[in-house]
Amino acid sequence: MTVVASSNAALEAVRVPYLTADEAYALLRTELERLLALVETLDSADWAKPTACTEWTVRDMLAHQAGSYASGTTYREMIHQYRAKPKVGQLREDAVNALQLAERADTSPAQLIAEIRRVGPIAIHKWAYQFRLFKLNSVPHPVPGRLSMRDLMWVIHSRDTWMHRLDICRATGRTFEQTTGHDDRIAALVMRDAAKKLAQKLGTRAVVFDLSGLAGGLWKIGTGQATASIQMDALDFNVYASGRYTYAEGRSKANVSGDVALAELALKNTQVLY
Repeated sequence: MTVVASSNAALEAVRVPYLTADEAYALLRTELERLLALVETLDSADWAKPTACTEWTVRDMLAHQAGSYASGTTYREMIHQYRAKPKVGQLREDAVNALQLAERADTSPAQLIAEIRRVGPIAIHKWAYQFRLFKLNSVPHPVPGRLSMRDLMWVIHSRDTWMHRLDICRATGRTFEQTTGHDDRIAALVMRDAAKKLAQKLGTRAVVFDLSGLAGGLWKIGTGQATASIQMDALDFNVYASGRYTYAEGRSKANVSGDVALAELALKNTQVLY
């Protein structure tokens, strides 16, 4: 059996601590501020550029973000959006996203930015500290199995903006702003979810994810001693885990060692909700 030398130094992803309301608010606030700072730098040529979400331009992504923050302003708006009916084979969030874009089809980028500035602070405060009854609920979801509404508000919303901020930066050639204590915390929560998702696939086996960059880290997923290692850039890993890369694209960006078959099994089944 091949033993991965770095496994003893790796942090167990499943043990990543959950958020408090205050920490959720801090992540949400930083992402809102960074999104607004980023989109204020874009020019008229940037809005039509394609993104890694292949059906969306940069402008479409901004419209989605405006709609997403608007959903956090009142129960009425939240219910309005989540009543969007999915098409056959479509996830509910895809139907919600389509509604957000349709309702802002004639809205200029400047108006979308103004909407985010108006509704964003309301939404992040309510997601962190209010909607208490709604947070008690969970719904079935094909990616995590069940989606807790508290997870949606405390974890997924900041992660969603973080990923779309990366999408916009890569589409427009802008620098993706990162700082210790923020981006690495968001990425750690991704690894926590990945560990829960992979638990059944790995059984008693374990894999080390060695992710480079400020948002990276050395993470062990599974039980027992790790016998496989996957090395990737942390941002590329998140692009892959979100479904923006195919398996072939993700595999081409990963260096694996040890039990290659086990590493590839883990990589194939790494999918996290963003």
